[in-house]
Amino acid sequence: MSIGSVPGRRLLAVCLLVSIYLTGWTQDRCGITEVMQNLRDKNSIRETNQQFEAWLQRHQAARLASGRTEDNKTYLIPVVVHVIHRGEAIGSGTNIPDAQIISQIKVLNNDYNRLNADASHTPSEFASVAGSFNVQFVLAKQTPDGLPTNGIVRVKGSKTSWSTSDDATLKATSYWPAEDYLNIWVTNLSSTLLGYAQFPVSDLAGLEDAEDNRLTDGVVIDYAVFGSSDDGSFNLDSEFDKGRTATHEIGHFLGLRHIWGDDNDACGGDGDYVSDTPDQGGSTSGCPSNPQTSCSVHSMFQNYMDYTDDACMNIFTQGQVSRMITVMENSPRRVTLPQSKGLYEPILYTNNLTASAIVSPQANQCAGIITPQLTIKNTGSNSINTARIQLSINGTLAETKDFTFSTALASAQSTAVSFSSVALSSGATVFTFKIITMNGITDDNSEDDTQTISAQVPYTIDIPFTETFAAMPSTWNVVNGDAGITWAVKQAPNTDASNTAAYLDFFNTQNSESSQDILITPAFDLSDAVAPYLTFDVAYALYQNYADQLQVYIITDCSNNPGNGAEIYSKTGSTLATVLISGSAFTPANASQWRTEVIDLKNYIGQSHVQLAFVGTSGGGNNLYLDNINVVRTVTEDVALTDIISPAPVRCTINATPVLQITNNSAVNVTSLKVVYSVNNGTAQTTSLSNITGLTPGASIEVPASAITLAKGQNTLSYTLTSPNGYTDINMADNTHTKTIIVNTASDIIPLRENFDSNSFDSQWTIVNPTEGMAWATTSTNYNQSVYFNAAANTAEGDKAWLVSPVLDFSSATTASVFFDLSYRYKDDEGNKNRQDNLQVLASADCGVTYDKILFNETGTLLSIDQNTVTSVPASASDWQRKYINLDAFAGSDGVRLAFVFTNDNGNNIYLDNIEFFVSDDPNPNAVKNPFVVYDNSPLTPSDFYITFNLEERQPVQYELVDIMGRPLTTQTLPDVLNQTYEVNAGNTSTGIYMLRLRIGQSMYITKVYIGQ
Repeated sequence: MSIGSVPGRRLLAVCLLVSIYLTGWTQDRCGITEVMQNLRDKNSIRETNQQFEAWLQRHQAARLASGRTEDNKTYLIPVVVHVIHRGEAIGSGTNIPDAQIISQIKVLNNDYNRLNADASHTPSEFASVAGSFNVQFVLAKQTPDGLPTNGIVRVKGSKTSWSTSDDATLKATSYWPAEDYLNIWVTNLSSTLLGYAQFPVSDLAGLEDAEDNRLTDGVVIDYAVFGSSDDGSFNLDSEFDKGRTATHEIGHFLGLRHIWGDDNDACGGDGDYVSDTPDQGGSTSGCPSNPQTSCSVHSMFQNYMDYTDDACMNIFTQGQVSRMITVMENSPRRVTLPQSKGLYEPILYTNNLTASAIVSPQANQCAGIITPQLTIKNTGSNSINTARIQLSINGTLAETKDFTFSTALASAQSTAVSFSSVALSSGATVFTFKIITMNGITDDNSEDDTQTISAQVPYTIDIPFTETFAAMPSTWNVVNGDAGITWAVKQAPNTDASNTAAYLDFFNTQNSESSQDILITPAFDLSDAVAPYLTFDVAYALYQNYADQLQVYIITDCSNNPGNGAEIYSKTGSTLATVLISGSAFTPANASQWRTEVIDLKNYIGQSHVQLAFVGTSGGGNNLYLDNINVVRTVTEDVALTDIISPAPVRCTINATPVLQITNNSAVNVTSLKVVYSVNNGTAQTTSLSNITGLTPGASIEVPASAITLAKGQNTLSYTLTSPNGYTDINMADNTHTKTIIVNTASDIIPLRENFDSNSFDSQWTIVNPTEGMAWATTSTNYNQSVYFNAAANTAEGDKAWLVSPVLDFSSATTASVFFDLSYRYKDDEGNKNRQDNLQVLASADCGVTYDKILFNETGTLLSIDQNTVTSVPASASDWQRKYINLDAFAGSDGVRLAFVFTNDNGNNIYLDNIEFFVSDDPNPNAVKNPFVVYDNSPLTPSDFYITFNLEERQPVQYELVDIMGRPLTTQTLPDVLNQTYEVNAGNTSTGIYMLRLRIGQSMYITKVYIGQ
């Protein structure tokens, strides 16, 4: 009997039931969480929710304890509405009419004072806690310069639509001082966003001075939800046409949170920090019937701080009102609003020149030559031809200058005037500009004649420098975020037991508010540096599950604000720790409890005013120490761990000797280094490599590391290179490499078919990305379920995903092959890049120890059916290619593994299916659509014929050849039948028709066979 094979490609008759449904389209009511996170990311002086809430609760409790509720006090808030339009005429499109704006102010006053007509719709169970906030929103009556206004400013914007990422740009288009006005920007918001607000801050030291916060403080509303249809036929969204979006967002502006607390839909916890709003698991949309239940209680979905439609909202609670009063009484840029001159009609002067704003210097200024500059504005009715203005520096008159304007300044017109250049040195310099006369006379209003600024210039320091903190250096700037514990100097043993260091006593702040403390270096010059870098020593111990943070920012504008710089280092909790656990206040005991950090500063070569800001953020954990801050001009050793070549990602055995690929990125030979490694997050071990040869500048070598023992299943290897030539590596960012290794001993025999339709296939086949990136996954195609790699969505170029077979036994085969179906369309990214996705099929003959044979290697267009820039899912047989690989080289082997390895180049998605192993090497076998086919009376042996099988799964088959009287001629049982071809020798059978009976599983088949002589 001879054995052959045919590929058993399944032909499926598929009945598809397609269910099409529509869901209600809902808009994002509010973008406050995204906006506030953007502000926190930008500004190093940033306040956590816990810090703000602790501050607010303290003030709220003090106010209530004193009996001072302020319920009878009327809070006046001046409002300026900035209409940022697209150039339409007033009253059309985004340039909404005045009447629509006035209707919104009416809604605000009614809703906050509970004078809204639908207050009666509040369910009785909530009526008892309904609150009224005695506040009046007033369209501003005078501008910041004292000129008359109706509180509405119209400006054509630079964009047709705006998102939260455009926040600063949008608000810079038109802005009035946030301490004097509630700024409301009305414009066309992109996507489905209706509005957003900037949350208030506490009055803790430093927070109110964050300039970026001030310049963006206010509320943004989409033009189609601003105002109420009750007051006119405005072009409003039908679901949000009662002006409640502004009510909601101004609630945030006054300190209210979403009623469900933005806590990932959780029940319990602090929620919105208001006791009389019921616990709610998530937001509510639409306008549902009452009652609705969430977290086992009735939801107050009528609350203005939920996401229901406008017509369904009607209540603030007394607890929410108490929060808003506390914010109005204490929060910077809220407490000053009721005293704003914008609430009152302006005094109109005949002759008045105003010192409007100082252009130069800034509050934070680099050392050097500056030109003092002042913006002046005519806020009187008479034109102004001349002005005399004085400049004083540090209280001493520096210059009196007469200005004659070539064109007279008309009323409300501004211009900038300049004075003689001044050299600024380190420290604070106070500049005072004062208008003496205009048109040769004293103007009518002396209160706006003067502007003063203190320009703070950082001290300078030459590099290289090292700060060892024998004492806190007087030229360094310490910013104490909470006016509590901050950076100080303390004895902290290192190589010397008497060593001192800067430290933050986080251990004793663990039960108080979160705090942030900043230590800023003097300015230094990198304009002629060759290869500068920063090193510093850090020591920190964990305490229970609390996590403190250390960040380092680099500042180049002399602002003393890390938020204006770039973060170059950040570690938190266990990644920051040099000692994992300490049950008491931590003080380092010796050098082993310190770690040296190294940061490359080459990106800042050419900058002449560079500062470093070390920002410690308390998480209530343990003490943090900082020492030996060192900035140098010249690079030293730099090695990189570019790969862990061995072990391979999928193997059978647990014993392995890793091989590391190391690259020398420095200009000197590297002859020694240390390797720190761990297996499965176990105890880190260190080995020293000495007498290394070949690691010359720019060279890469492969180095065997210490033998390791893996566990069955998934393993994580982590390797870090340190101490090249015994020195600190100047770029530790490329010294660590991790790799995921799977030990899987699952085995099988051939023939074998895997179509991935069963979810249990992964017990035999292994899917892994060694670097924990994107991996192969299953998805629906016209072949039921296929495996695919989503390269179109993966921007990690070079990411490798492995799909590995079980250990295959080829020992009984004399020939072998594998077929597989592949679907891929080359994507050229519209010509922007030649996307070279790659698929390889690698083979291992040693159970996965090495995959040293490349059986298949196709890239880009070679893989493709055709070119298509659209990411597509295979929908028909024409979307697939059938691939063939000869495996004769592995016949007789019993430890064979095949790995399908895809290397991502962010091109197009690739799909695999119907991987089928044969015990033949025929690249063009006959196609068999049924479970079997009988054919081919051989001319040499006319009594013989062939049976080719195509079964769903491997199983035994019994066949019997009988004559027409039912008498058996030959019987045979075939083991492990899947896709093979068998020859049946009928012997000396006479010519005629016979019956072939086959039993396959529980099924019996009978077919006629003609045997001729």
